[in-house]
Amino acid sequence: MIFAISPVIKKVFVLLSCTFFGLSCGTLYLYSSYSPQLAKQLHYTVSDSSTIALVGNFGASVSGPLAGLVVDRKGYSTSLSIGGTFIAFGYFGLKQQFDNEYNNVHLSALLLLLVGSGSTFINYACLKCCAISFPSIRGVATSLPLSLYGLSALFYSVIASLFFPGDTSSFLGFLAYSSIVIFAICAPAIMLCDVEHNPRRSNLLNKSQPDQHHHRNREMRSPSPELTNITGIRLFNSYKFWLIFFTTGSLASLGQMYIYSVGYMVKALISFKLLGLEINNDIIIQRDQQYQVGLISIANCIGRILSGILGDIITQSFGKPRSLLLFFPTVGLFITQLLGLNIQNDSVLPFESFFTGLFYGFIFCIMPIIVGDSFGMENYSSNWGIVSLAPILPSIYFTSLFGKIYDSNSTLDPINKGLKCELGYHCYNSIFSLTIIVSIISIVVVTLLNFDNEIPDFFVVMKSKISSNPTLPIAHDMKEKDSNEKVN
Repeated sequence: MIFAISPVIKKVFVLLSCTFFGLSCGTLYLYSSYSPQLAKQLHYTVSDSSTIALVGNFGASVSGPLAGLVVDRKGYSTSLSIGGTFIAFGYFGLKQQFDNEYNNVHLSALLLLLVGSGSTFINYACLKCCAISFPSIRGVATSLPLSLYGLSALFYSVIASLFFPGDTSSFLGFLAYSSIVIFAICAPAIMLCDVEHNPRRSNLLNKSQPDQHHHRNREMRSPSPELTNITGIRLFNSYKFWLIFFTTGSLASLGQMYIYSVGYMVKALISFKLLGLEINNDIIIQRDQQYQVGLISIANCIGRILSGILGDIITQSFGKPRSLLLFFPTVGLFITQLLGLNIQNDSVLPFESFFTGLFYGFIFCIMPIIVGDSFGMENYSSNWGIVSLAPILPSIYFTSLFGKIYDSNSTLDPINKGLKCELGYHCYNSIFSLTIIVSIISIVVVTLLNFDNEIPDFFVVMKSKISSNPTLPIAHDMKEKDSNEKVN
């Protein structure tokens, strides 16, 4: 048994189990690699396909508060069991629908919703398990399961291209069976942590507090002691919460829109390049779609590991808050939106895919830790579950708008009885005119998040200087007002 071995090996075993569970959690991002084939088999439009992607993402996001509550109140075992069942059932259902050519958008959306929800239940259990098990290197520890979460799409894309080329049905079956195998291997070590963490949770949290207070004394912009362990109504009354909520929603939705839509961007660019040539471009398009998904996955993994390492360095070595690192992905996503607006050749698209994956991975790894740093670890999973709701509405809007723009520029294909667009990047690029504006606003919000304390201090200093200068009329008025208040 695990309890018979040394504590160090035990923790390594737990970390590896949480890390490899990320392979099962990240399969939701594979959707863009097989969505065109699923749409063709079931006669869906691009808007239908975008809707299915949105519902899957909706499931991953909206289940956050519930998953967080289950992890905080019931422990890891319950959350893992729910997640594993949802993911396996979702992929088995999609395979059956694909094989039987059962055209039903609502059913496809429901099945992908189960995959997204299951991913969240497993991911939240792994995140909190790592955060409690490794309080002194919380950023690095949580970045490992999140990094494989991002690398999952590459892992499965390589397998799809090697063993299931053009065989979407078998690939969906492999996704289902592999999720069961991963659960059987990784779940036991994490479930045993329930026995260890539950009785000692408060002790573990208390042991981590001196380290937190040490760093708070060194940080100019760190949360004050009264801001720790905030949840419920107090969370919604926090000015910082809404800045974090908006930043998460805006930046994550930009990444999600690209991830779920890049398959159609590839299709538009390659179809335009091969226009007029007697070439069956379906295989070429599918391979490039898998290539883009693989790039996004690698970059996603790098971004998550990078954010964990830099987050621990900036807090422990320099005494600065992790939120300063948000400028990196915010400015970066602004640049990727400019690329999306102007890229006309599929040979340049990998650059946008890589950097979008990098910045998106960075955001989704550092934000949970910022939430823990800002509002405490006692209700960490519940609070992060609430913040993770932020991308739902903007992601729905942007992804739906992408599909509508693409469909509006498409014509009926008499051969395949579906819609096709032969305008190249003009099929979709107008969506990036809007996302550029959103990225600019996000830069402003991140600035407020990092320097909001300096703004009130600035006005206090200015008031002090004005009051101390009797030659200024406003200073005379302020002094007269103060004297009147004293008399009254």
